[in-house]
Amino acid sequence: MLRINDWLADERIQINYPESRRDLSEIADFVRSSRALGIDTESTGLNPYHPQWMLRTTQIGNANVAYVVPASARRFVGWLCKQRIQWIGHNGPHDIRCIDAYLGYETGIICAETHIPSHHFDSRNRKEGGIGHGLKELANHYIDKSASKWEIELKKIFKTIEIPIAGEVYKSGPRKGQQKMRKAKLSEGWRLVDSRHPAYIAYAGVDPLITYRVWKEFQPIVRHFYELYQFDKRVANACDRLQRRGLPIDVDYTTRLSSAFLNRAEHYRARAAEYGCANIQSGQKLAQTLMALGVELTERTKTGQLKTDAGILRKIRSTVDSEEVRDFSRCVLLAKQLEKRKSSYADHMLADLDVNGRVHPSINPLGARTARMSVSNPPFQQLPTKNREDEESE
Repeated sequence: MLRINDWLADERIQINYPESRRDLSEIADFVRSSRALGIDTESTGLNPYHPQWMLRTTQIGNANVAYVVPASARRFVGWLCKQRIQWIGHNGPHDIRCIDAYLGYETGIICAETHIPSHHFDSRNRKEGGIGHGLKELANHYIDKSASKWEIELKKIFKTIEIPIAGEVYKSGPRKGQQKMRKAKLSEGWRLVDSRHPAYIAYAGVDPLITYRVWKEFQPIVRHFYELYQFDKRVANACDRLQRRGLPIDVDYTTRLSSAFLNRAEHYRARAAEYGCANIQSGQKLAQTLMALGVELTERTKTGQLKTDAGILRKIRSTVDSEEVRDFSRCVLLAKQLEKRKSSYADHMLADLDVNGRVHPSINPLGARTARMSVSNPPFQQLPTKNREDEESE
């Protein structure tokens, strides 16, 4: 058994990683002697229904001891899910969906939940002056100000990972003929880092520990808002069922729609280029073109650049008499709108399809401060119902 010893809130903690089947018996004894445990998962992505998704580890733990179980121990994870344990999760439905997708059947586990009482205590996120609702945010506030140190160390490892650049080799110098490499992006590091790396094991193992501790901290809040907590859990479970089922997508239609968005966007980009703006994504280029057309821009961003966002362009369209300015602004707005619809909706749906042609959007029942749901990946709640720039008037 690989053991990592560390400190959390001035207490000794131990994170364990089994290196043989014999080590699994120690974990089994630990589970049998426990009434409640935190549970978490690490995987290659957020969508467990994507054909290329893989579970990497399942983590369980109490306040001081955690075990990180590798995905190779499938039968053991199945055994874990049959035990009479009060599992505690932070956004637990997601982790159970991951385990169910990995096992190939529904375990029926319903976790006690730390995410819900975090909203009951303070619905504000950090930008609004609240604690926030992420596990690390809660742990930093309630458990230990340095609870994020394991994540920071892991991200340092990400910066050492290199990825081959397809089709590119060095053409001269001492590395002539060798494959060109690039640094991995932060979003790529989670699936590329070795799941047996001590930094990865420590990061993964800490999550059930702090989930367990945050749950203990939230007990007064859960008791005070007990009926609301139970109601929000039922809503979360209903959203979980919807997310598991997913929505069927007409692949042929969506593919054609993506191409149509692209063709129309290219048309309006070409129209904008006729006015001298070859790159409509560049605020500087937009500003130069508008000023060349006689528009006086006065509003600036925090960095001092002239504002050329959609609000500014719409204001220009409604207040400037010049037909050239109005047409240019309209072309830019339409091109950006069509590009967004292509990438955020049509392409996103096609990229996230499961093997049955369904897409499983993320449904957060407490996604907004006002307790409204939010839907992302893809953002189905934001699907446009009309064209803001009345492009059909041509």
